[in-house]
Amino acid sequence: MKKAMAFLIIMLLLAACGNNADITDATLPSPTIVSSTDKPSQPIVAATAQEAASAVILALKESDMTALGAYAHPVKGLLFSPYAHIDTATAKIFPAAGLPALTDTTVYNWGFYDGSGDPISLTFQQYYDKFVYDKNFLESEMVGADEIIGTGNTLVNIKDVFPSSYVMDYYFSGFDEQYEGMDWESLILVLEEMNGAWYVSAIVHSQWTI
Repeated sequence: MKKAMAFLIIMLLLAACGNNADITDATLPSPTIVSSTDKPSQPIVAATAQEAASAVILALKESDMTALGAYAHPVKGLLFSPYAHIDTATAKIFPAAGLPALTDTTVYNWGFYDGSGDPISLTFQQYYDKFVYDKNFLESEMVGADEIIGTGNTLVNIKDVFPSSYVMDYYFSGFDEQYEGMDWESLILVLEEMNGAWYVSAIVHSQWTI
């Protein structure tokens, strides 16, 4: 009888140990399996000119040079023109992967001021504040889809420089009534297609010129 009781107790203890082992194994976290074929996510490709323009104008508002560089033309780079008549001899062009940082202290020559003819010698931040996003163009009064809205006495030659481009003109008709609309401003994005994706090839500032 005593031997039978001892045997029963041993069996019960062994069963209890087995159950605890099962519970412990069940509560262990599963390992994270990483496939060797996993690839980093690719940047979003703009399928239309409008998609590219929306991404670029947001990047400009947020001063996001990384996003801007991602949408800059991978072959032509990004041209900056202070006026709607692009002077190809003086317009600055930066490669897509080589846009200056806003903290860059280099003084660049961006062309010449309308009227005075003085050189436009500014850092990238100074040029950006004066000739790129000096107004909230994301909330512009009108947007010209492949149309130049702001007109003056400047010969707009964008389509001559970029014949196959699509332009988006972010336009304000003016800001001070005393100037009767002569203080209008535009920011024009010049977009081009390559291999099924759209990129910005030029950022053109436009305003009334003398």
